[in-house]
Amino acid sequence: MYKVLVVDDNSNNVFTLKMVIEDSIDAHVIEVQSGDKALQQLIGNNIDLIILDIQMGEMDGFEFASTIKKRKETQDIPIIFLTPAYTSDEFKKRGFEIGTVDYLIKPIDEYQLINRVCVYLKMMEKEKELQKSKELVEEANEVESSFLANMSHELRTPLNILLSTTEVINLYLQENDLDINKIKGKTLIFKQNCYRLLRLVNNLIDITRLDTGNLDMEFVKCNIVQVVEEITLSVVEYADDHGISIIFDTDIEEKFIVCDLDAIERMILNLLSNAIKFSDSGGIICIEVKDMENGIKIAIKDEGIGIPRDKLDIVFDRFKQTADLMTRAYEGSGIGLSLVQLLVEMHGGSIHVESEYKKGSEFTIYLPLNIDLEEHKTSCREKEGYTNEQRIMRKVNIEFSDIYFR
Repeated sequence: MYKVLVVDDNSNNVFTLKMVIEDSIDAHVIEVQSGDKALQQLIGNNIDLIILDIQMGEMDGFEFASTIKKRKETQDIPIIFLTPAYTSDEFKKRGFEIGTVDYLIKPIDEYQLINRVCVYLKMMEKEKELQKSKELVEEANEVESSFLANMSHELRTPLNILLSTTEVINLYLQENDLDINKIKGKTLIFKQNCYRLLRLVNNLIDITRLDTGNLDMEFVKCNIVQVVEEITLSVVEYADDHGISIIFDTDIEEKFIVCDLDAIERMILNLLSNAIKFSDSGGIICIEVKDMENGIKIAIKDEGIGIPRDKLDIVFDRFKQTADLMTRAYEGSGIGLSLVQLLVEMHGGSIHVESEYKKGSEFTIYLPLNIDLEEHKTSCREKEGYTNEQRIMRKVNIEFSDIYFR
């Protein structure tokens, strides 16, 4: 509903204008009989249009209009002046110079009043829409700029390490007494940074495919409890290296659902990777699988640094990070959790987070049964020539590539 402020020291005029406008337009008319009271109304109301009598006592229409046009928060509100029939052109010119958009001559013609009010209200509405669009575009440009800068860093860091490692290996190869162990140590660094690049590229490709609906999902029937447990066990060694304990708990030993195993592994590993990244030595990470009758709940809880309350709303937003408020030790593209959310939703599920800054976070995934299990084959979980254990460990190496070394 529009808000129209009518300012006139004649109570009959105010009453008439209010009745005509509210009977014809979806608008609420606020009526006042002095400039001072009108200024007070502008403080607490988002006014869309002002209809202003020029000839008032104490503060006339010109003075009032000049005042609000000097204020940033009110300078864009359109003003229609009410004038007597004998108003001179010089008088009107003065009003236009102040910022008035139109004049209405007393006695007011109802048809002209309604038509002009409608025109300026619609213009104001369009202006607000344009301003909102402008703000959205500016925000998108800011996010894009931040993302590109972040991507540049994410690509440059492992590439620089690869280049410097190659140069060191070349120096080793020029030594008369070649030490193979030195070269082996450098190849591990080489491999880890290749994994970092592969992780970044995989995320970019997959989130683009999800956006365009071109990500192929292979849904199979599997025991989701076993799947989550195996993924959890695969990261215990890396958690131990950081002095972090992993606890797996379930209230059911077997629960068959239909899902894409690659996506499930990606979701769980991403959340476990984040939990380890932002947990201190001595911390505990709990993974709980709970039967929900028509689905399954998977909760990953840590005792890490947590997320500030005012940042919880952007956790799953693409290209946005809360890391600036936590630590710059672990950089990322800002698409990991966004990708996790999209993959969960591809299963018809949901994900949410509860967190308290400096006390830890808990991410909870709900996955429904959703699909007729008999229509899908049971997964043997061996693909691409890898055994089940090799396949998971390869994904662990990729997902954890930025936290192996501190």
